[in-house]
Amino acid sequence: MSNIKLLLKEKVDKLGDIGEIVSVKPGYARNFLLPNGLAAIPTLGEIKAMQRKKELLEKQYKEEKLTAEELAKKISEYPSLSIVASSGAAGKLFGRITPKDIAEKLTSLIGENIDRKQVLLKRSISELGEYEIKLKLHGEVITQIKLIVKKEDV
Repeated sequence: MSNIKLLLKEKVDKLGDIGEIVSVKPGYARNFLLPNGLAAIPTLGEIKAMQRKKELLEKQYKEEKLTAEELAKKISEYPSLSIVASSGAAGKLFGRITPKDIAEKLTSLIGENIDRKQVLLKRSISELGEYEIKLKLHGEVITQIKLIVKKEDV
């Protein structure tokens, strides 16, 4: 059986973006793409509707990117972020500093909402010291800030 052509209504991983016309096997189209509303038969009306939707999404994407760039500038005004934590004599923390802790501290510092998912941290911090923390504010906007973990004065 030959492949059929479909117009994608949503981005589908490993297949294509919104508005693209793709060639897929009939079973994939019939059993997955069409029932889930991810694709449609490429009629003239569907193609025009997808073009309008794509233009709106591109405009929204650009606005979000500008907002993220402004937020990155605001973050870069602060040379570092300090978090005070209780620790033992060897510098090991009693507990850990997680992306949520960093996001909350940064939100209170700059006055803009930072989500914990935007904090790129491979593993939680468990020792005193200085760390370079990356923040992914947008798909194309990544910034970083120095995190200083200080010992709590008892």
